[in-house]
Amino acid sequence: MDNFKQNYKRSFYLSGDRKKYWYSAFFLGFFVSLILIGLKPFEKSIIDHPYITLVHIGVGLICTAVYILGYEILLRWFKTIKFNYLKLILFDVFLALVSVTLIFLYDRYVVVKDGHVTFGFLLEYILVLGLPFYPVILSIFHFLKTVVFPIQVYAPISKEYLADAENILSIKEDNGAAGFSTNLEQLLYIQSQDNYIEIHYLKDGDYTKHLMRGTLKRILNDFAFLLKVHRSFVVNPHKVECLVGNSNKAAISFKGVAVSVPVSKSYYSSVKNYLSTSTKI
Repeated sequence: MDNFKQNYKRSFYLSGDRKKYWYSAFFLGFFVSLILIGLKPFEKSIIDHPYITLVHIGVGLICTAVYILGYEILLRWFKTIKFNYLKLILFDVFLALVSVTLIFLYDRYVVVKDGHVTFGFLLEYILVLGLPFYPVILSIFHFLKTVVFPIQVYAPISKEYLADAENILSIKEDNGAAGFSTNLEQLLYIQSQDNYIEIHYLKDGDYTKHLMRGTLKRILNDFAFLLKVHRSFVVNPHKVECLVGNSNKAAISFKGVAVSVPVSKSYYSSVKNYLSTSTKI
C-alpha cells in the first residue's frame, strides 16, 4: 500500500506524445457510446428520441473532444509543471465535469430542444446521471492511458534517487549484490545486452564502459530520472548535448564526448518534449 501511494505521488513531467492521448480519448468516446447503446443505462430517464443511437454516438464524440482538447491545453501550456498521477486523476475529474456540462447542453439544445437550462437542473443532471456513470468512464480512461497506450512520464531529478550527497549512483546486480558505482555527472548512458547492461561513462575525462549483469527495467526502477530513448538505451538527461534528426531517424549526443545513441520513433516525441523542459545539473 505504501509503494502504491509513493508511485501515485511521485512527480514527473508530462509526455509530449500526443498520439497516445488521442488514441485514449477516441477509445474512451467509443466505450461511452458502446455502453450507452448496449446497456441503455439512462435511456428512459433522459429522452425518447427516434435516433437514440446517433444521440449516444454524439455523447461519445463530446467525451472524445473534451479529453483531446483538455490534454492539448495541458501539454501546450503546462508542460514545464511537475505532475503526479493523483493530480492527473483530479484533472480527469475536471474534464468529466466539463463533459457532463456539455452533454447536458447538447441534450437540452440539440436533442430535446426545449432550452430548459438552469443551474439547479444542471446540478441534478450531474448528480443523477454523471455521478454514478463517470467513475466507470474515468477508470476506463485511466486504464487506457496507463496500460493500453501508456504515456511516457519522466521524473525530475531528486536526491531520493541518489546514494548520497556526493551524487553517487550505486548500481546493483539483479541479485542485490554490489555492482558498480559512478558519479552522476560522469554517467552518459546505459545499454541493454541480453541479460547484461553496459554502462557508458567518463572516468578522469576519458570515455569508458563497464559490463555487468542487469536489466534496464531494474535500472529505471532504481533511478527513475534516467530517460528511456530506445528499448535498449537509457540516458542521463543531464549529460545530453542535443537531440538531432526527426522521428524517423534521431540520435542523442552527449557533452564532452563524441558518442551518440539512437532514439526510436516511438520515444521521439516524448524525449523531445522532456529535453525541452527538464532542468540540468
